[in-house]
Amino acid sequence: MKLGLACVDFYPNVGGIAAHVLELGRALVRLGHEVHIFTVPIQDQTESQSSLDGMTVHRIAVHPKLPFYSWITHRYLLQAVRQLNIEVLHVHGIRPLAASRRLPVPVVFTNHSSGFLKRVAKGARQQRRISNRMTHLCHVLAPSRELADKSREVGFTGPVDYIPNGVDIAKFQSGPSECRSEWQVPVNTPVMLLARRLVEKNGVTVFAKALTHLADLPWVTVFAGDGSERASVEQILERGGIADRCRLLGNVPNSKMLPIYRATDISVLPSFMEATSITGLESMATALPLVGTNVGGIPELIRSDETGLLVPPGNPIALANALRSLLVDRDMRLRMGQAGRQRAVDHFSWDSIAAQTAEIYARYLAPAKAAA
Repeated sequence: MKLGLACVDFYPNVGGIAAHVLELGRALVRLGHEVHIFTVPIQDQTESQSSLDGMTVHRIAVHPKLPFYSWITHRYLLQAVRQLNIEVLHVHGIRPLAASRRLPVPVVFTNHSSGFLKRVAKGARQQRRISNRMTHLCHVLAPSRELADKSREVGFTGPVDYIPNGVDIAKFQSGPSECRSEWQVPVNTPVMLLARRLVEKNGVTVFAKALTHLADLPWVTVFAGDGSERASVEQILERGGIADRCRLLGNVPNSKMLPIYRATDISVLPSFMEATSITGLESMATALPLVGTNVGGIPELIRSDETGLLVPPGNPIALANALRSLLVDRDMRLRMGQAGRQRAVDHFSWDSIAAQTAEIYARYLAPAKAAA
C-alpha cells in the first residue's frame, strides 16, 4: 500500500507520538509498504523532502497557529495524495485533523494524547467540538482502552480499535553498559529510572516526593527528560537531602536510551495520564521491572506482582512502598524483569503492531479497488 502518516510531532523530537510515528513507519516499510510522513520542520530537520529509514519525509513549512496551519496543510495534503497516489492517510494527534477533511482517501486517526482526555473532561460543549472534528474519519485507533472509550464517549459512531504502542524487541534487550561508572554508582547499588518529560501529567513531583521516603536505603535515581516541572523536582530533592543521589540528564534522544536502560534496575511510570507507555515498553523489553500507576494503558503493561507493581496515582507513600519492595529484593527485580521481557516479545513488537494497523488500512482499500 501507499500510505501517508500525518503528524506535527516527529523525529527528532523526544516523546510518545514522535516515537510512535517513527517506529510504526519503519515497521510498515519492513512489511513492504510505501510510507510518506507529512510533518513540519523540527529543530535542524528543515528539508522539504528527505529520506529516513526507507520512508519519505515531507516537512511542510507552515504557520503553526490555527487556522493557517489547517488551510495550508490541507492544500499540501490534497496535492500530495493525488500526485503520490496515497491510498490511506493516517493522522496522529489532534492538530492535523482539520487539515485531513475533504481528501479523496480514507482517513484513519490515532487518538494518542492526554490532551484529548483533558478536552473531554471539560464537558459536553467541548465534546461536541471534538466530535465535529472527527466526522470525516473512517476509523479511530487508540493506544489505550481509556482513549478508545473516550473516543466513543464524545460521539464518534464509526469503528474504534485499541492497538497499543510497540517496541523494537531486537534493539531493546539487556546487555552491557558503561553508564553506571559514568554516574559513579557504587557496586551493588540499585538504580531507578524515570525516563519521561518532566511535566505535571507524568507525576514527576510525586515520584520526587516518594524518593524522600526512601532515604534510608542505598540507591541512585536517573531522570532522563526535561520540562516545566524540573525546578520543582530539584527543589523537592534538595529539601529531602537526596539531590546528590540523583542524576538529571535532561532530554535524551531515543537513539541514546538503550545504554541507560541497560544500566538501571527499576523503571518508574508515576503518571496521572498515560497510553501504553513507550518508555515502559522499552524498559520491559530491556528486562526492567516496572512500578507504575493504575491509569490509562499502564495496566496493559504491568501485570501486578508479575511484571511489576501498580500503585494509585498521586500517592507518594504508596509509590515509595512499592519501590522499597523492589529495592530490597534483587530476586524479585530479576524475576519481574524477565517476565516483562517475555510479555514485550509476545504482545508488543512493532512488527506485530504495524501488521495490526495495516489490516485496518486494508479494510478500506478492498471496497475501493473492487469498485474500480
